[in-house]
Amino acid sequence: MKVFRRFSLIVRGKTEKLLDRLEDPEEQLAVFVNELNAQMRDLQKAVARALADEKRLKMEIEDLMAQAAEWEKRAVLAVESGDDGLAREALLKKDELEARSLVLQKSWEEQKAATEKLKQSLRASKDRVAEAKRKYTLLLARYRSAETTKKVHESLSVRSDDSPMELMDKLSERIRVIEAETEAALEMGGETVDADLEARFATLEKAKRGGDALDQLKARLAEGHV
Repeated sequence: MKVFRRFSLIVRGKTEKLLDRLEDPEEQLAVFVNELNAQMRDLQKAVARALADEKRLKMEIEDLMAQAAEWEKRAVLAVESGDDGLAREALLKKDELEARSLVLQKSWEEQKAATEKLKQSLRASKDRVAEAKRKYTLLLARYRSAETTKKVHESLSVRSDDSPMELMDKLSERIRVIEAETEAALEMGGETVDADLEARFATLEKAKRGGDALDQLKARLAEGHV
């Protein structure tokens, strides 16, 4: 179980170091995740070794029991052959093998219990690592969002000749000038048309007045009033 306590200390230590050094959170997060993955591989290897030891003990027990069964068959064969002395030796060998298997059985049971605890601890560690990765992924997303917001704010707030806000202000001013010039040109064009129309009607009215005056003069001459 020491390996799992060591793993927990490593995770906590790496987390504290990551929080203390935020010069490049993305790079540090990648290093942190790689180290977590490496530690998880070490834990999995430790569990695999414990499981292999358990299976090895189980195989040794089965082998001893098979040998004991074989010696029992030999004891039966010796009895059937009338050789009780040989049968007695075979039974003693059988008892010896069974005794060894019982010792290994106890070791196997202890190893099996320890292996099961290791597997449970491994599952818990996987859950903790997965949760740590989710949290740091969320923190990284928040960091990127904050950095983007900061850059946008700086771009919009800094005033310089080539800043976006300054360029937009210049463009807006240029648009206003063009619109004003266009309106003035349209207005001037309208006034020119009106002035020409006024001049034409003035000419007609003047001609009419001249004609009327001439008609009046002719009428007076005809009546002899002049």
